[in-house]
Amino acid sequence: MAEDELIAERYRVVARVGSGAMGVVWRAEDERLRRTVALKQVRLPGGVDEHSTEQAHHRVMREGRLVARIHHPHAIAMFDVVDHDGEPWLVMEYLASRSLAEVVAADGPLTPHAAAAMGHQVAAALTAAHAAGIVHRDVKPGNVLLGTDGVVKVTDFGISRAIDEATLTSSGMMAGTPAYLAPEIARGAAADFRSDVYSLGSTIYAAVEGEPPFGSGENALALVHRVASGDHPPPRRAGSLTPLLERMLAADPVHRPEMHQVRDELERLAAVDVETDAWPEEVPATGPTVPVTPRTPSTGPEGTADGRVAVAPVPAPPAPGPTRPLPHRADPAPGDEERAESGPAARRRPLLIGLAVLVVAAVAVVALVLGTNGGGVGGATTGPSTATDRADPGSGTAPDDGSAAGASDASDAPPAPGTPDQVAQQQAVVDYYGLIPSDLAEGWQRLTPSYQRNTAGGFAGYSAFWGDMREVTVRGVSPAAGDAVDATVTYGYRDGRTSEERTVFRMVRVDGVWKIDGSQVLSSR
Repeated sequence: MAEDELIAERYRVVARVGSGAMGVVWRAEDERLRRTVALKQVRLPGGVDEHSTEQAHHRVMREGRLVARIHHPHAIAMFDVVDHDGEPWLVMEYLASRSLAEVVAADGPLTPHAAAAMGHQVAAALTAAHAAGIVHRDVKPGNVLLGTDGVVKVTDFGISRAIDEATLTSSGMMAGTPAYLAPEIARGAAADFRSDVYSLGSTIYAAVEGEPPFGSGENALALVHRVASGDHPPPRRAGSLTPLLERMLAADPVHRPEMHQVRDELERLAAVDVETDAWPEEVPATGPTVPVTPRTPSTGPEGTADGRVAVAPVPAPPAPGPTRPLPHRADPAPGDEERAESGPAARRRPLLIGLAVLVVAAVAVVALVLGTNGGGVGGATTGPSTATDRADPGSGTAPDDGSAAGASDASDAPPAPGTPDQVAQQQAVVDYYGLIPSDLAEGWQRLTPSYQRNTAGGFAGYSAFWGDMREVTVRGVSPAAGDAVDATVTYGYRDGRTSEERTVFRMVRVDGVWKIDGSQVLSSR
């Protein structure tokens, strides 16, 4: 390949940017749209037979078209896939940048705060990809680009699948480095969303420790064996990132958080540790920074600010609503109590305390009297629906009137009321969903300031989330470990769709009133 060569009669090669296991990247000019792009010349490792090569080329074209659906500010956009001289070329967004691998090699490991800020942006892009049904499969420092303006972007979505399939078929070897693979992948399982979580954990681990969890020795077979064991050394320099990294690097995929949970936790960690908001000291002051960026709005124009339009764009997921997860925190964040001491809430405190006592007493009495007749908080229904005939909660079918699946019927045994605090906590969840989505202002007051800020994304994000809902119902409300409530929430969307999430809510008492402080989705359908 020579500079100034014209690819697919449109893209003029300017200079070579870099190369890796998947091919060579060139900076080029799109002569039709007059913009700079990155061209990836996809190449297979040696020893791949002609038939496998042809299949790989078809797969690269297919994967490129699929990746073009991702439209996210922290993902390198895919503009086109073209055939030139019998080889596939990927036409992508060009970002003046260094890869995370280059930064760590040249400047040393990142501080935990810088790694959290970087990881948050990567996790946000991967969350959008997962929402579009796309598994990256090759998350590693070499595929994380740190822009000179501080923006972090992920590249090479899904492309490794085509390369790996052809290489394995022809030579029995895996392309690229196995250092960032999830253990189940090293053992031969198929990649899925949970393996992306592990690979991101390995990438952040390498960013703060200087090398991936299992090292990066030249003996690929020995490395694959170590990765397959899942027994990694604990991080030593990760600081506040350590608990999250250990969950992401769990050997069993079922124990890993989901990508949107990782995104939210990294955002929180990056926002908290402001005193170390910098790259390591050895990085020059003119080097890149990793800012904490706001979440992408749930909706928006199909094009970017500079007019780029991706094929069939998929927007980032909406800012999380009330049943999206927050990292565990036993007590309210410092300052939450002080903020709660002023304003209307403080003036209503005596009345709220009295009402809370009456509610606790009333619910406990009612629950004891009704026994197994379905009258406990587990059978509460919220939302505007007035239907009396409800679907079987375990059937997954909607009510005959077309409304969202409602509360348990009288044949379901209610949960044991538990202690007065547990009853009050359960009632707080039921009452909260009784206000949603018709009275968002009052529902907002049932959330702690921490939840309002970190999970709901402010009242604007909260209102946007609930604006898509027609009704919400809650059932199966029961005590969980600690100050927590287990419940199943069913969402009825305005477009007729329904979804159901079994969620554990973490409760905190503020001024004598139980409020929702966090939530963890256990399952959804």
